[in-house]
Amino acid sequence: MDYQTKPISRNDLRRLSPFLRKLFGVPSSGPFPVLEALDHLADVFPGSNYIVVEDRHLPPNTMAQCSPNDMGGMTIEIKDTVYNGAYQNGNGAFRGFICHEICHVFLFAIGYTPIISRTFEDRELPAYCSVEWQAKALCGEVMIPYEESRGMSRNEIIQAYQVSKSFADVRRKQERR
Repeated sequence: MDYQTKPISRNDLRRLSPFLRKLFGVPSSGPFPVLEALDHLADVFPGSNYIVVEDRHLPPNTMAQCSPNDMGGMTIEIKDTVYNGAYQNGNGAFRGFICHEICHVFLFAIGYTPIISRTFEDRELPAYCSVEWQAKALCGEVMIPYEESRGMSRNEIIQAYQVSKSFADVRRKQERR
């Protein structure tokens, strides 16, 4: 499920990523401390919060999700196995799922909200107008700073930024374009 929002390019998202890092007091380089940022979500985005839920509470293919709440912010729901995998094992994919939801909160806060209430199937919208693509692209830029990671191998990216193989592969693919 996806929603349409105002358009933004990957280059513009790349320019926004240092601001998101700065909001959480994170240097513009190095790995993004996802769980520490999550713990400060309400400080940075008043009215926003997160909860860890039993796996069965969310659909099987949904690791975490974000939705507006009654406090004027967003609530991130994270599957227990995802949170524990990120927290206890430092799992890069799970850290990525959580960061993706933090990016939704940030984008929502700066005005990238759905412009119509109709939902769309994945890839039905142009990427630059897709709420999901925007959060995914911003997440990649936040977790793996583009300029700093230029020329790095997949394994170097994984090691330096504590991300999954698929995150590193996407980053390498961008450089080849």
